[in-house]
Amino acid sequence: MSMANKVVTRRELLERWRGIEEEEGNADDDDVDPSIHRRLHLHKEQWFADAYNFLICLPSENHIWCGMWEVMGPLLETFYNYYKDDREDSPLRRLWKRISDEMKHCLQCISQHHQAQDTYNTEYESSSIGPLLDILRKLDHERVTSHLSDINARITGQKYDSARDNAEVVIVLYEVLMFPILLDYQSLFTEFELFVEAIDNKHELALSGHQQFPGVYALLFCKRSVRSVGYRLAGSMGRVRRAADLEPLQPLLKKFIGCLEADALPLVMETSAPRTPLDRMSVWIGIKSL
Repeated sequence: MSMANKVVTRRELLERWRGIEEEEGNADDDDVDPSIHRRLHLHKEQWFADAYNFLICLPSENHIWCGMWEVMGPLLETFYNYYKDDREDSPLRRLWKRISDEMKHCLQCISQHHQAQDTYNTEYESSSIGPLLDILRKLDHERVTSHLSDINARITGQKYDSARDNAEVVIVLYEVLMFPILLDYQSLFTEFELFVEAIDNKHELALSGHQQFPGVYALLFCKRSVRSVGYRLAGSMGRVRRAADLEPLQPLLKKFIGCLEADALPLVMETSAPRTPLDRMSVWIGIKSL
């Protein structure tokens, strides 16, 4: 078997990545020979190619974020080029499609996916990692909006089957309520309002266990019908007692407060994707309800 066709293993990939991290640590000095940087770049490029092949070829029953997060985590670095890659069958787009499909059905995949982004955010300078995180967030907004839109279409088209679709409903609800920064985009916000209203009419939403869902408090800033669901769910969790409970909500809260201070409405931040427009009365009611 030639080296080009050699099948790499998870263990080999992890050992090689540890070596690459050591190389990066040694190459941080400004006076390092440029040939060392070139060699490091080649090593990373080959590792990325092998990691893509390894993950894409995994059996479908093996979720990538669940079982191979140590390999998938470093690959997020390559997503900086996602929107520059217009080949639908490229390894990058095939991998994103697969993990997106897996996240429709798996809470652990969702948790690992967001945890990896948090790790990037804390371990690297914002000036260097910011553009990559912006792309990952945009991909997440598109992914979750598409999933919500699909479920909403099933409901309005009377094709919703609670027995078949319940797991998907729970998972997408979990993701938005655990990571409410997703709601900072207008299309997702709109689809989520429709989703909460429609699902509550069918099932009467309720929270199980004692887990805190910070996104529940974001519902208090929605239209009246959704806000009433937010009151009920927030009541089951109890009033906010610790600032840490609202930490995932902080970016949205800052925007809400900025809305109250602004002279003109709606307050929409400049971005390539439309952000959620704000209504002063809904924001004021939400702030008072916390």
